[in-house]
Amino acid sequence: MFGRLWAAAALLTAAGGAMAQEQTAPAPAPAPAEAPAATIQVGGVTLTACQPDFGGFCGTITRPLDPAGKLPGTVTIGFELYPHHDAGQPAEGVVLAQEGGPGYSSTGTREGYLRLFEPLRGRRDVLLVDKRGTGLSDPIQCQALQEAGEFVPAAIAACAKQLGPAAWMYGTAPAADDVAAVLDALGIGKVDYYGDSYGTWFGQVFAQRHPDRLRTIVLDSVYPTIGLSPWFETEWATIQDGFELVCRRSPSCRALDGRSLDRIEKLAAALRAKPGKAEAPDGDGNTIGIAVDAPTLFLTMNSAGGGPTFYRDLDAAARAYLDAKDPAPLHRLMAEAASWNTPGSDPAAFSTALYVSVVCSDYPQLFRADASRAERRRQLMRATAQKQATDRDVYAPFTIAEVDTSPHKWERRDLCLDWPAPPKGVVPASAADPKAPFPNVPTLVLSGDLDSITSPIEGLETARLFPDATYVQLRNLTHITAITDQAIFVPPKGADATGCVAPIVLNFVRSGGDAGDTSCTQRIRPIRPVPAFAMKAADVAPATADAGNAGTDADLRLAAAAAETAGDVLARYFVNSGGSGVGLRGGTFKFEAFDAGFAFTLDQIRWAEDLAVSGTIRWDQSTGDVTADLTLAGAATGTLALAWNDRDTDAMARITGTIDGRQVAAERIAP
Repeated sequence: MFGRLWAAAALLTAAGGAMAQEQTAPAPAPAPAEAPAATIQVGGVTLTACQPDFGGFCGTITRPLDPAGKLPGTVTIGFELYPHHDAGQPAEGVVLAQEGGPGYSSTGTREGYLRLFEPLRGRRDVLLVDKRGTGLSDPIQCQALQEAGEFVPAAIAACAKQLGPAAWMYGTAPAADDVAAVLDALGIGKVDYYGDSYGTWFGQVFAQRHPDRLRTIVLDSVYPTIGLSPWFETEWATIQDGFELVCRRSPSCRALDGRSLDRIEKLAAALRAKPGKAEAPDGDGNTIGIAVDAPTLFLTMNSAGGGPTFYRDLDAAARAYLDAKDPAPLHRLMAEAASWNTPGSDPAAFSTALYVSVVCSDYPQLFRADASRAERRRQLMRATAQKQATDRDVYAPFTIAEVDTSPHKWERRDLCLDWPAPPKGVVPASAADPKAPFPNVPTLVLSGDLDSITSPIEGLETARLFPDATYVQLRNLTHITAITDQAIFVPPKGADATGCVAPIVLNFVRSGGDAGDTSCTQRIRPIRPVPAFAMKAADVAPATADAGNAGTDADLRLAAAAAETAGDVLARYFVNSGGSGVGLRGGTFKFEAFDAGFAFTLDQIRWAEDLAVSGTIRWDQSTGDVTADLTLAGAATGTLALAWNDRDTDAMARITGTIDGRQVAAERIAP
């Protein structure tokens, strides 16, 4: 559960809008044919037209801050309702989607949810409720903590002092009751629930507390409310397995001597022996300072569970650093991990204080919350010493100390040391009741087999909590499978570029509990790791000549380097937050949405030092087709056209064109 933060909103924004910033790249969903009324009455609430690109209506209700009534104050709960398209017919149901974090607003991911459920929206409404302390629901702001970019103990302590006893009023249980109150106010009975990441934890608590409000439940990238370990061993086991799975599923990687983990362990040892500092570009092309050491390598490796770029690049970056004395790929990947794990400054988009409040209220800790601060520290030290003595290799190849000092570490075990003691009557870590049953409601549990944020082991454990659960493990996918993995905003079936997971979700909801044929999950294409980084184009393994090729061996190496350049830019899509960035060794790129995917423009991008690549790449995410028209300069001049289908297992890129006047016709594994 390292970095449990990475819910759909983080991944959505990682591909086109920064954390705590609006998504800028994708085009909005089409507006309804008729302009909506200025207001509508739903149940006992008057809703006002909002989000005109999507035809939504906004409303609020007021709830007591303290459900027990011992603390004064209220909290506004904001929500958005998107009525079904066929206004002449009554709604067949309501989809209730909940975002994760904790700390993200559900309304901030409206486009992903609306695209996912668009095929059902003829007769189904979609309701998005922002949990208390997020988005439209009085987001908590502790300024120093929000702007720190790290969980600085002094900033956490200042936030605790600012909130006082109210710090314990933002847990999952009162938030679940708020959502039920919204349903009551709107006159809505049962809903089809979809939650991702922390939204799955929230869904479990909601299911226990309000079982009669659920028709179906979909839990996407889930971790259990019962039996959660503060050490999160299964997550790290998934990372270790994940790098091996990615390598074994790649022809170029499995042909290498040794194991991927062995190469990363060798890198960890080298950084441990000789740590340093560097500056490198992050996913947006901003140069930032990084520590080049084992704790930062842990951050980088651990980030793989949230997106394919880290799985794709790290093995080859380790080989480049160790064998070729080329630090650029590793330094860049570390910078990307650091920025990718940094929250933004807008609490309405992501409230860092809400995150801390929920973690401290609901997650198990290694010390008693009612103990003094000094005693908490002693209890944590004893628990850590005991773990060190009995299971010191839990995070191998990293030590427990290296993990604890990793930068940008979200679920650090000392996070709540300075949080206030709970008010009388408030019991920490009691959002879910281990003795209470979960409802006999059709439940779909989805887990990516490469997801280390919410591991597939946790997914199976959660499925076992529900009497009527269907568990689906998804090959080659990381965190959040139905709306963000591999790509985003793919019409007409939501934001699932695999063309597999979203239809399963839709069938489950439409049918009331039948997932249908799930065999497509075994055909989701593997992540294609970089075969090797190279400083010079001549060092790249040549593409394989096809009929009609008149190019030389050097030309085929240039063609392969051009393909790697294109693939490197596409990989930055998953860690970019603003639609533009820089090449590994120079040049710039930008990208923007078209109706079915994204178009990239490259300007003198240098993946290899001596080859500058310009031109365009068009990625049709609805079909998987990738086409590129590239111009080469530097080591040679020429023009090349590339084409492959990104959904194909072991996809081959076809390369045609001319280099220095010679006709090139070749192929190589797609980047």
